[in-house]
Amino acid sequence: MAFRSYTATDPLFQRLGRHDPKEKHVALWWSGSGLRFHAACAELIAEITCTPGEHVPWMGVLLDGAIIARFPLMSGTHRYPLLEGMDPAFPHEISLMRDTQPTFDEAQPPRLEALICDGKLTAPQERSCLIEFLGDSLTVGEGTVGPHSAMEWRMSYLSHMHAFSSLVSESMHADKRLIALSGWGVWRGWDGDATHRIGLIYDALCAPTPGGEMTCPNLPGAAFVVINLGTNDSNAIKSVEDPQAALQEIQDCAISLMEKVRSRNPEADIIWAYGLCGHDLEAPLHSAVEKHRAVDPHVHYLSLSDCNGDVGSRSHPSFDAHRIAAREIEDCLTALASKEVSMS
Repeated sequence: MAFRSYTATDPLFQRLGRHDPKEKHVALWWSGSGLRFHAACAELIAEITCTPGEHVPWMGVLLDGAIIARFPLMSGTHRYPLLEGMDPAFPHEISLMRDTQPTFDEAQPPRLEALICDGKLTAPQERSCLIEFLGDSLTVGEGTVGPHSAMEWRMSYLSHMHAFSSLVSESMHADKRLIALSGWGVWRGWDGDATHRIGLIYDALCAPTPGGEMTCPNLPGAAFVVINLGTNDSNAIKSVEDPQAALQEIQDCAISLMEKVRSRNPEADIIWAYGLCGHDLEAPLHSAVEKHRAVDPHVHYLSLSDCNGDVGSRSHPSFDAHRIAAREIEDCLTALASKEVSMS
């Protein structure tokens, strides 16, 4: 069968993740950025352009919601095999995504140029629910892949497809978008850097990457927004001179972030889910949510189970620990969607 090439901007493809709809190409700004489509073919190939720095981006492939591949990108424009030896009589939903977070040494984001197959690509079934995830290394899946002994910070040990963010969205058959960076916090980064807080870049398209500093366009509002921040702040607060003042600043930053999230997601239930790596800052974060509920009743706090030392690579929570967190988050979202319980 002859091969056919589809440009990545073909309207049959569904854009995934945080992006600018006016872009003339498909830029992969964040974890989870990419395309979704149906494929009925024996072979499927992606043409991708990348200009990596020290940290090489990795791509991921889901087939009917299941992880089937992840691979690093090479410098330049190359063709990468995604599927081989398939039966074209059985179509599948394919999601081709950036699997790793943006890094500060990228000259520009990777770009999907084309999809090439020996069969037919068609539009996917629309998903009725959109979940937005804000977070840090937990949300991007640092430590979910690779050997237990791996400690160097490299993209090969990050996989958002193995993180709770992807597990929740796939289980709920929902779309997702991520704004998450390893080491960042709601107040300060892991090393105390006050500029490394997600609230400072939430309104930008993708501030860490050149060209992404622009204000993010008004994308569709999410049904749910899950914020998982506080883990890095709990390390940063250990080095401050006035911890009590810092606790108040953490509350203020949390409320400010929830206000920003609400401005872009007017109908969403906002859930602050914290505790996968301990509950050191549960009191100020829970207090911030409770205080903000006085003016926004659709914000909620969810205490996650501590991984209790169940770690993978990079001494981060294991894939199994993420599965537990994903179940807890999904149970919360399902309950909110059905309005069967009132979260506190």
